[in-house]
Amino acid sequence: MTFSPKSETIAKMKPAYSLNLEHDRSAACSERRGAVEFVGLPARQILNHCSSERMPFRWTVNPYRGCEFGCVYCYARYTHEFLELREPMDFERRIFVKRQAAEVLEHSLARTAIGRDSIALGTATDPYQPAERRFGVTRSLLKVFARVGGLRLSITTKSALIARDIDLLRAIADRSSLTVNFSLITLDRRLQRALEPRAPRPELRLNALRTLSRAGIECQVLMMPLIPGLTDHPASIRNVLMAAMEAGAHAAHWRSLFLKPAAAARFIPFVRERFPQLARQFDEFYARNVYAPADYDRKLGETFERIKRELGYASPPAAAQAAASATRNQLSLGLGA
Repeated sequence: MTFSPKSETIAKMKPAYSLNLEHDRSAACSERRGAVEFVGLPARQILNHCSSERMPFRWTVNPYRGCEFGCVYCYARYTHEFLELREPMDFERRIFVKRQAAEVLEHSLARTAIGRDSIALGTATDPYQPAERRFGVTRSLLKVFARVGGLRLSITTKSALIARDIDLLRAIADRSSLTVNFSLITLDRRLQRALEPRAPRPELRLNALRTLSRAGIECQVLMMPLIPGLTDHPASIRNVLMAAMEAGAHAAHWRSLFLKPAAAARFIPFVRERFPQLARQFDEFYARNVYAPADYDRKLGETFERIKRELGYASPPAAAQAAASATRNQLSLGLGA
């Protein structure tokens, strides 16, 4: 079995191509796995309304389109199809930067009745992917949220870079309800590097979780997705949940892998190459369905909740359990990429 090397460094910048977008002065970045192109995308709208009553949030914010982490299972790859980019690798090689996002967000919040509705930052792209170090769009958005106050905000990321913004996170938490969700599906470094080629290693995420938790920021861990045959073993789930609890996570949620066609075009060939012994199972699960079989999900959910109880995680109220269930089954809705 072979594994892809990790690359977290950003190399020398060079001029980017333009898609006839306004004032595009972006740059391209050459990485070891090939060129990553950054393109300025005018942010005409940044606060997107999610109309589904089954979702645990009502508004979404995504500072970028595409994600450099290159997670082979990523459900959000289909969002690039809206831009007529249908090659699976385009999602991680062509990153669109919403440079005016903060200005648009401030204007939107001033004229939108948010009330106590939840805002989710990072539903279709990681807000702390490597591009954030260069462009700082996420930090600019946090500055707006810190000034407004009275919000219910969640942030989801795989990146330890979020600890950079602890000053703004504290300011937001002082005036609003804030939860930071750390996505972590395995502690196995070799497996993680194969599944998430350029995402930060697990210990870095746990360190960031610990830093934020000690600063008084409410943190959760998301085991999303649990992948059949790879990350769904009870011992693996226990290890992640135990490490997250020790780092300060107060809650944990799960979702099994689901595969839209755009994600399957990347993931299924990966499985056949790296884990051929699992190819038949994935064919049985996903050849005709986007979601894993209901019986598999039921048993996995029972295992996950049992392990949580044994470790001492607080049981969520019924409403939260229903929202988590809706998230597992309907996360493809309301992304507002």
